[in-house]
Amino acid sequence: MKILQVAMVGLGFLILGYLVGQLGFDEVLHQLDTIKWVFPILLIPSLVWNISNTIAWSFAFPPDAFKPRLLTLFAAKLAGETVNQLTPFANLGGEPVKAYLLSHRTPGPRGMASVVVDKTAQLVVGLSFTILGLGLLFYYHDVSELIPLEYRVLFTSLLVASPVALWLFYKRQDQMFTSLLKFLRSTGISTDLIERNMGRAARIDTNIGSFYREHRTRFLQALFFQSIGWFMGTCETYFILNALDAGIGFWFCFLLNSLGAVINGLFFFMPSNIGVMEGSLVFLFSSLGLHPALGLSLGLTRRLRRVVWIFIGWTCLSYMSRNAVKRGASEPTEALQEQGDPPHTET
Repeated sequence: MKILQVAMVGLGFLILGYLVGQLGFDEVLHQLDTIKWVFPILLIPSLVWNISNTIAWSFAFPPDAFKPRLLTLFAAKLAGETVNQLTPFANLGGEPVKAYLLSHRTPGPRGMASVVVDKTAQLVVGLSFTILGLGLLFYYHDVSELIPLEYRVLFTSLLVASPVALWLFYKRQDQMFTSLLKFLRSTGISTDLIERNMGRAARIDTNIGSFYREHRTRFLQALFFQSIGWFMGTCETYFILNALDAGIGFWFCFLLNSLGAVINGLFFFMPSNIGVMEGSLVFLFSSLGLHPALGLSLGLTRRLRRVVWIFIGWTCLSYMSRNAVKRGASEPTEALQEQGDPPHTET
């Protein structure tokens, strides 16, 4: 797995190097030089969406549950997103990490259930904004004609299939973990380990199901704050292109974000979408009759912003995981607690 991960990162850097070579190093450097003085200001949209997404996660806990402070959630979120960016697990590798980092603040099954609910809200909002963006593509008919036919067919197919897949995922959430362990058990993978965790999986599924039955308003609130995050992503694109004097309107930036999200989603296995994010923007800018160097500059500016947040997230991960190890050395682990009588009642 590590060899594959290193190979994909290397491939991503090769793609990135090829794009810079094709578009001209001096041209790209000139674009980045234009934006360097306003880069700290460009971090504001990402700060706002990280805060709003953290608030959305706080609504994924039942109101009567003991949940971590907002600052703790913020740090755990950044730590988990860092793992998502650095591992090829479809942006899911960091989700269990978030629950683990909160295990001293909230019961493990409840923490994992909150992560699943929050991720679902994120997927629902992301899909909704993408559908709206694809709708804008067909609204700008003269623009859509510039995109090759095969890509328009692909976007249309995803537009139809994604809501169906998301609905099936939503309906099966209260059986997600038990169904997964049953499937693994049927393949004969680590049967003893699966049996030991079946009860834990059932408690997670119970927490997820009860949340949707009893706290639908809180899920809608989570959707609202996730929407702020997506909106700020478009604002970031608009601010960057405005700093580059591209003369591109806000709704066109929304369209670029939506199409870019679709392409990046197809290459989920690339850690941090290295090379893919920049390549998708170059492709979109070229297809839509814009200067491809602007697309690469936009991608590189986003990459620099991502590096900043990965550094902050890694710092949070190091600090919180070190504390978790210290607590584990001085207290009974949750796994040992669950073998006897549980010390608390799950809701």
